[in-house]
Amino acid sequence: MLHPEEIYLVLRNKTLLLELKEQINDYHISYLSMINDQLSLIEHALKECNVDSFTMSKG
Repeated sequence: MLHPEEIYLVLRNKTLLLELKEQINDYHISYLSMINDQLSLIEHALKECNVDSFTMSKG
């Protein structure tokens, strides 16, 4: 189980990755698969801890 501080960091990383994904241009398209892999790992970790982004953003 993740501690609240760790959950915060995971969600922060997710937010940063999503922002980066939005800024990717054609020259950096190869990074999209790495970003998507990281986002998938984050989502899986949050599901394992029964945490969703909506709950944490309210809390």
